Amino acid sequence: MNQTESSTIKNSVVLNLDRCIGCRSCSAACYYGHRGMPNITFGVIKEGTLPLICRQCEEPACVDACPANALQKEENGVTTRSRMLCIGCLSCVYACPFGVISPVLTLRQVAKCDYCQDLLEEGQPPRCVQTCPSGALSFRKCDDLDKDAPLLLSGRMVGKDPYKRR
Repeated sequence: MNQTESSTIKNSVVLNLDRCIGCRSCSAACYYGHRGMPNITFGVIKEGTLPLICRQCEEPACVDACPANALQKEENGVTTRSRMLCIGCLSCVYACPFGVISPVLTLRQVAKCDYCQDLLEEGQPPRCVQTCPSGALSFRKCDDLDKDAPLLLSGRMVGKDPYKRR
């Protein structure tokens, strides 16, 4: 997909590692907001756990890997999953270079973060950001991410190179 103004996401969910308390409120909000689909996974580090949220790649490998065309990149730049098309093959899980798509199937389907499309359409941030009690998660403009780079974990991916950052 060619990068265009309409297909490039404007904001990204950003984690401030110094503020995350590992409470998993973000996961609970996501779970209930998406009718029982746990779209946030967690990584374990020496100091505790941290949420792993989809990075909404500009050229998502998960979309290319899906044999059922269940994943697609929307006009607003967000990658979404169709519940009706997902066959639970896990191809997207293996294709994701960041490991943010959980291999645990729910109702024989893969759960995939969509930045709470229903809220984005209303101009609101995703549920995980709204619910975070410590303010560790924020929804920030992608252009502003480099300013606070040492404290933040956003990992906006350009192309298919997981190590190349914007």
